[in-house]
Amino acid sequence: MPATMFVRCSALALCLVATPAGAWELDCRHAADREVSIDTAGADRIEVVGRAGDLDVRTAAGTTLVARGRACASSVEYLAQTQLRAVREGRTVKVFVQVPEGMKGIGLLYATLDLVVSVPAGPPVEVTDTSGDTTITGVNVTKLTDSSGDVVARGVTGNLEINDSSGDIRIEQAAGTVTIVDSSGDIVIRGAGNVVVRSDSSGDVDVAQVAGDVRIENDSSGDISIADVGRNVAVLADTSGSVHVSGVKGTVSVPQ
Repeated sequence: MPATMFVRCSALALCLVATPAGAWELDCRHAADREVSIDTAGADRIEVVGRAGDLDVRTAAGTTLVARGRACASSVEYLAQTQLRAVREGRTVKVFVQVPEGMKGIGLLYATLDLVVSVPAGPPVEVTDTSGDTTITGVNVTKLTDSSGDVVARGVTGNLEINDSSGDIRIEQAAGTVTIVDSSGDIVIRGAGNVVVRSDSSGDVDVAQVAGDVRIENDSSGDISIADVGRNVAVLADTSGSVHVSGVKGTVSVPQ
């Protein structure tokens, strides 16, 4: 987008304008570092909520959760309203990004916060991200809800449920069952205990190196490739696209 182009924004959310790679660095008129920490000892659950910006969730030693990020905004006022919070509610620890609401005016209005969260091992983690890429490494994330942006999860230690609106999904070496509901974007899985794709509206599905079962319940469009499965494969419904299955030790059931 040319630097001279302006956008009128009036909404109860962030006004995010599609720009080429690296444009946020050029357009970041006001920036500040944000950091919070909180003790998770005795917690039963951790919730991480990101907003506009990339989100990176990784493991940490000890019991202290540390979240760090760089806030970027189009004005000093919006920068001051872009904060990072951590609270404890009973046995639940929450870390979340707080952003301006109802930004109005003429021009390119924005407020983002790229966030890195270091999470202690132990309590299950639920992650919600509004926009931007999400990366999860070696964390016991049980549920991920993502509105837009790519998702990469490596070495997830338990069962993982993903609900994704748009963007590609890549899973590597998940210990438990991976369950996915996806509206658009490719799905690639390399290593999991079991795989269940509840629904996939568009994009290819490529699954390999699964110790247990693979079950594709509803695939609307895109190719399906499944290989190296320790037990059974079932593709219940496939509207369009080819289906390739190989290296399955158990039974194979695909639409005729």
